[in-house]
Amino acid sequence: MKFKTYSPCQSTENHLLKFNVYLSRKSANITEIRGNDTFLIPLDNSVCIQVNFAVKGVNGGWISNAHVLKFEKGCSMLKSLLGKAWKSFITTYNMNYECPIKPGVYVSSGLDISLLYNNNFPKQFFYGEYKITVTFTKSNSSKVLGCFTSTIDFVRPWED
Repeated sequence: MKFKTYSPCQSTENHLLKFNVYLSRKSANITEIRGNDTFLIPLDNSVCIQVNFAVKGVNGGWISNAHVLKFEKGCSMLKSLLGKAWKSFITTYNMNYECPIKPGVYVSSGLDISLLYNNNFPKQFFYGEYKITVTFTKSNSSKVLGCFTSTIDFVRPWED
């Protein structure tokens, strides 16, 4: 798995959960997530997380809805999905360890993306390049609270 991009997916001006982040090369072998997350509301279990995987087509365009996932109880599910990477994530942003994550501005001291590989995401995935859009909403509502995108290339082990 190779992270290629990480950014807000649209203007964050009206969002209550703002992800102002980007990838930064620290060295030839280390890439970090830098920037800040601004939460105007708590990130708690009333938040729903929707993940849409768009696969890169033969012509170079994105084909949406290759995989669509929806997670209720957003904070607890995020903690569960990140697994051992949760501690690295929380420590880097200086957030409280348990849910909910309180409103505030959380600045990344530089999260080495290799630390995110130790997670509970499915370990088998079709190889290829995906644009992943993660959208946060209130449960049973379509109002977007926040959103970010990441482009990830799932590669064969010998291609890493």
